[in-house]
Amino acid sequence: MPAAMKLISVNLLRLFETTEGADLGKEFRSRLFPRKALIYSPSDEVDRVFIVKRGRLRVYLSYGDREFTLALLEAGDIFSTHTRAFVQTLQETELLVTDTATFQKRVSEIPEVSQAMVKVLGELLKNSLSTIEGLVFKDARLRLIEFLATAAADRGKPGNGGITVELGLNTEDIALLVGTTRQTISTIMNDLIKAGIIEKIDRQTICVRRFDELTAWKDSL
Repeated sequence: MPAAMKLISVNLLRLFETTEGADLGKEFRSRLFPRKALIYSPSDEVDRVFIVKRGRLRVYLSYGDREFTLALLEAGDIFSTHTRAFVQTLQETELLVTDTATFQKRVSEIPEVSQAMVKVLGELLKNSLSTIEGLVFKDARLRLIEFLATAAADRGKPGNGGITVELGLNTEDIALLVGTTRQTISTIMNDLIKAGIIEKIDRQTICVRRFDELTAWKDSL
């Protein structure tokens, strides 16, 4: 259910370093946003394409007082504002921004960018369906454990007597991702810590001591 830690595996920033990508890179302008800034919403009359240069953003839908996270955007990810989604920074973020018309004119010249956009749309659809499935059929404990297990498998590194995972997210951010409250996240995390399955290294980093038991908890719920 949880949003992917990174939307696509291709880092488009590296493309700008190539001969064919350099001209496209000149069409983008840098913009800096503070943490927790709502940078785009469905009501905005802007049509932009942006690439994340640094930082992290959350793409989500909002219905009344409920929010449903679809994806996280990290360095190298690309996104378009021409959707019904909100986009909010989770930390200070620098974006490379251009207008959609310019982007469309140039993108056909570079197949890698077209492929990345198709990948973005596919990941958003997959995450949307997973979000719906998780909220309907899974409780908060299972959603959090799935998130931690996926993060450990995707980006964890050996260290501290287990698998060290730099989540880059605080308790509030994780709560938004899995669709629950900070208090619920804290309670479940404390249960996992007391069971010796994870250890908290700092506010945004954990060590999974017993990965097999973490996945076993997931399968038993």
